Amino acid sequence: MSMITSGIVAEYNPFHNGHKYMIEQVREKGATHVVAVMSGSVVQRGDIAVFDKHFRAQKAVENGVDLVIELPFPFSCSSGEVFARSAISILSGLGDGVINNLAFGCECDDIDLLTKSANASIKLKDSQLVREKLANGLSYPASVCQTACDVYGDDVGAVLKSPNNTLAVEYIKAAGEMLPNIGFMPIKRQYVQHDSNQTFEGIASASHIRNLLCNGEDAKRFFLYSIANVPTFYLENMEHEILFRLGCGEKIDFERLSDCSSKLADKIVKVMAECPNSLNKFFALCKSKNITMSRLRRVIMHYILGAKKCDIISTPYARILAFNKRGTEILNKCGGKLPVDTSLKALENSSKEAKRIIHLENNGVRFQQACSMGQYRPENEYRKFIRIID
Repeated sequence: MSMITSGIVAEYNPFHNGHKYMIEQVREKGATHVVAVMSGSVVQRGDIAVFDKHFRAQKAVENGVDLVIELPFPFSCSSGEVFARSAISILSGLGDGVINNLAFGCECDDIDLLTKSANASIKLKDSQLVREKLANGLSYPASVCQTACDVYGDDVGAVLKSPNNTLAVEYIKAAGEMLPNIGFMPIKRQYVQHDSNQTFEGIASASHIRNLLCNGEDAKRFFLYSIANVPTFYLENMEHEILFRLGCGEKIDFERLSDCSSKLADKIVKVMAECPNSLNKFFALCKSKNITMSRLRRVIMHYILGAKKCDIISTPYARILAFNKRGTEILNKCGGKLPVDTSLKALENSSKEAKRIIHLENNGVRFQQACSMGQYRPENEYRKFIRIID
């Protein structure tokens, strides 16, 4: 039987029954092998992951994925466009012919409509119509969505309004440049919607599960594995330290950050001068019609962890977090466009760019560990055991 390898971009924050369902669907649609590019310690919405990345990778491989590769900070905590391009560049960097199709969960599984929406998104980038809506105070995503409705119709606008559809569109755009010969496998989201608090027979949104875990409530029905005594991490556990760091910042410090305009930098400094006593208060004072909460949280995370605009480069390596026998078969096909290794030290020595990105991801690891719900137990990332699953 020939190999048919599906690539997935994921956060698995945490890996739950809904993710298991998606992987089963990918297998049913013909994939013999599955590789996931998974966010490391810091995630796309400007937060830390609730579980350690090695644990998340292990559970993904135990439940259907064959190979998990890390998407490091700062790429894992960037706009949808940067997030998608960085992950797709890793899949592309595995070599020609390694990835046969790209699978993604979304609200719309009509690939023709998703492709039409992707083309519309490309054409609307920096268009005059979008700029006009930005000038009227709308955020960039809202400006693109409204313009798409006006120019391409409500169906395209509806696609660009839903969060998983929006990422699917970015995957399609990035793949068109870096993996032009692969197919697409949209998997329709079932049972519960993105960020919903509703549940259905053991399936819930990741945000609902995280909230349950944070509040000490029972969430075990949403997992196929035990989470007893597994350390959890929450940004709010470091909010006083974060507010202290923000208070030390000057406007020029924030202007050096990716996706932080001079106006936003000025606003952060002015808000901190009012001495907010919580992160929620800080975000409430900073947020506005044209600044999404996710963008604001990402800017703050970049500041805390030391990432700058110049660090948003092409992903310089592919770090393996977990794999099984089929994962080994995928690795045997890799053609060397990117350094691929389990060894953090070997990857660090591969280029100065790799060394810089590994430094930033390790900042994320240390920060996540400091946000522990229990005892603070810092671990050496260079000594972490890579999961090889039988």
